[in-house]
Amino acid sequence: MAGKEKQSYYFINSLAKATKILELLAETGELSVSEIGKKLGMHRSATHRFLATLRELAFLEQSEHSRYRLSFKLFELGTKGANRLEVTRVAHPFLLDIASRHEDTANLGIMDNTDVIYVDKVESPHLLRMDFTIGHRVPAYCTAMGKAILANRPETEVQKLFRGVKFENRTPKTILSLHDLLQCLRTIREEGYAVDDEELSLGTRCIASPIFDFTGRCVAAISIAGPTLRITYDKIEQIRASLSCVSSAISMRLGHKG
Repeated sequence: MAGKEKQSYYFINSLAKATKILELLAETGELSVSEIGKKLGMHRSATHRFLATLRELAFLEQSEHSRYRLSFKLFELGTKGANRLEVTRVAHPFLLDIASRHEDTANLGIMDNTDVIYVDKVESPHLLRMDFTIGHRVPAYCTAMGKAILANRPETEVQKLFRGVKFENRTPKTILSLHDLLQCLRTIREEGYAVDDEELSLGTRCIASPIFDFTGRCVAAISIAGPTLRITYDKIEQIRASLSCVSSAISMRLGHKG
């Protein structure tokens, strides 16, 4: 009984009604305001407000005959969620392998707005290492993984994403403007990999390679990170080659045909 009382206290009726509208349209395809109201037992005026709100939030589209249907937003959200789970599962054995091979921390990251989130990692055996916890987020513009992902997104998307963003000066080497970021991304796009050369933290260096899903979209990046004492400039090419092979293998497992 106590559990039911707690559920009813937190239950939001308006949210439940909006969800029912989405579920109905997912089953039927396209309906008018009156048809939706009739099927769900809602007044026409209330139904119209729900539909207008869902349309404003881009969850619905309205046809030329004033009928409502689902937009692709729910599909995009579902795909993102599935990709995050799938890419972590697929990539983990490769993280283990590459971390062992180079004896430095291997990371897997995804984009969330203008940040990179660390979703998996295998730590270096050394005491001196780069150690971000899973779930940690950092600005994409000063990380190798972030730049690797952004370089493989349309430039117009990057411009829109970072328009108005204040670039934080993490170190003397941090990129501090959208103009400089776009220039950097063009170089990364040509070379196929990204480097964070003490841009996030002095004394650390990171090399990253992009990961693509079955749609061809860059959904994640894999990296090797550690102190500059171990990840020297001479080792970058060796690590880059390893990352390129690993990221290609992960992308193929995700259905990428590139």
